[in-house]
Amino acid sequence: MRELRPLTPDRVADLVGTCAPCTFWQTVPRNGHADPRTPVELLADWVETVTADWGPPGRIAYVDGLPAGHVLVAPARHVPRLAAFPTSPADPSTLMLVTAMTSPGHADRGLRKALVQAAAKDALHHRSRCLEAVAARPLAVSRHTCVLDVAFLEKVGFHVERDHPAYPRLRIDLRTVVTLRDEAAAALARALAWMPGARPVPETHPNGHSHAHVRD
Repeated sequence: MRELRPLTPDRVADLVGTCAPCTFWQTVPRNGHADPRTPVELLADWVETVTADWGPPGRIAYVDGLPAGHVLVAPARHVPRLAAFPTSPADPSTLMLVTAMTSPGHADRGLRKALVQAAAKDALHHRSRCLEAVAARPLAVSRHTCVLDVAFLEKVGFHVERDHPAYPRLRIDLRTVVTLRDEAAAALARALAWMPGARPVPETHPNGHSHAHVRD
């Protein structure tokens, strides 16, 4: 069984990836004084804050009940670490693709692309005109795997909005990507169908809805 569920405070522990749970984007350095809360507690509080202001800040993909990947998206005002990047957007309401990760066993299956498409679909539901992301070029020295790579974003339709030798900001204009409304659920289903234990790929209804199980 495959599902795509909204990120809620009680699902923070299901975030995947080599550094999960990671609070890189949700925190800023505080002169060596660490927050006494655990990363899970910090993220749970962040999710609750963003949800109250904007809505669930992402989705988690599950295969047979186990987390397989996640995507985070939130307005720039809720992503403190952006202030550390030279290409940070000036408008705090800019909707940012924060990160998209898959668990090691589900890499290279198209799942990360499908999760980004799901984030774009959510952005469309919020009537956002675009989705942006600060990403890293190959020459950028980054110890954080949650910083998306430029090549991946360009492959899924983003273009450089503000260039930088290490950390450019990219954008995708959602008004010109109308097919994302119809393709997000179907793409996710196709990606998950490659994974062990997944059921046959569901067909997409002409109205754009997929029979894949997506919980809101």
